[in-house]
Amino acid sequence: MNVQIITSSYPAYPEDPSGTAGLFVRSFALELRDQGHKVIVQPVGRKPSYEPDEGLVIDPLPWDGGDQELASLKFFSIRNLRIIFNFFRLARKKVIEDHQKYQIDRTLCMWAVPSGLLGCWMKKELNKPYDVWALGSDIWRIKKIPFFGKWFLKKIIGHADRVFADGLELCRSVEEITGRPCGFLPSSRVLPKPREIEDGRYGAGRLHMVFVGRYHVNKGPDLLLEALLKLREPYRKRLLVHMYGLGPLKESLESFIDEHGLRDIVEFNGAIDAQNLADVFRKVGYLIIPSRIESIPVVFSDALQSGVPVISTPVGDLKSLIEKHGCGILAEDVSADGIVHAIERACDEGHAAFALKAKQLAREFEVGQVVKKWVDL
Repeated sequence: MNVQIITSSYPAYPEDPSGTAGLFVRSFALELRDQGHKVIVQPVGRKPSYEPDEGLVIDPLPWDGGDQELASLKFFSIRNLRIIFNFFRLARKKVIEDHQKYQIDRTLCMWAVPSGLLGCWMKKELNKPYDVWALGSDIWRIKKIPFFGKWFLKKIIGHADRVFADGLELCRSVEEITGRPCGFLPSSRVLPKPREIEDGRYGAGRLHMVFVGRYHVNKGPDLLLEALLKLREPYRKRLLVHMYGLGPLKESLESFIDEHGLRDIVEFNGAIDAQNLADVFRKVGYLIIPSRIESIPVVFSDALQSGVPVISTPVGDLKSLIEKHGCGILAEDVSADGIVHAIERACDEGHAAFALKAKQLAREFEVGQVVKKWVDL
């Protein structure tokens, strides 16, 4: 089968740490290849070049906006309007050309915007099917646009042959907005094997925790720092939190750490690639997800396959997954105080029992199973 993947997320090279969604798309494409399919990936061309994997065709869509995401462009700028107009005009043409050139059997749009719109146009032109796979950030951002947002989503998803989302609550939200049935497919990837590397940052005598995510208000890194500031001294001495990410809050978070003297308990870093993340997971006791809004982030399944339990705020599907499977500790609410209590409980109880249950749940998120489910539908 010839598969066309249209996506706004794709790594420039295998270890590119700039976005976990793109790394998942690559894992999905590689698994399709390994299961005997020919895969043509068409990412929005935000990178100067894309290092191809053997057996995959990478054919970027024309894009003049640099490394900026389409969704982050300000629509009141004449320059940005020109970039957006040119992108859709040229990308539409290229998607249709590649569909015909490679004799595509199935098209998968990852994600609803802008990929789903391109799929919708392709279907209108060629009368060929397309699937849409929605992300939480995708749906939440668009549906908030007054008057236009929900209509736009309903149009894109309504014309799709099948619709999927990477969260259970997100599936319900998509169904409510569009009236279409939405299947659950978790987003995950295969991490490299951890290396046997000695690292003085992970010394014995402290419980190590890691935050991996965008430095953005939705992901709650500011809540995490506020919680660490409120930790009681006995727990503060036992804990070290390693933070990895990129995003608009980076400078303000770093200033907060310095202003409040948190360097003894926080190691603040930029983005992390898959290999180094696998190495980190080998050394830490917990992944912390302090999000204000969330579906099921890829880093959750990263942690599961590494046998690392999770401390999370009770948001989205994370609440039901942790409650049902016992793979970690839930904060009482989405607040710094709630996170404090969860961290202190983790320090008191350790992580061994939760780690075993994390490994058991990991089987449901294996990318090979996800690909097989999509192919077989």
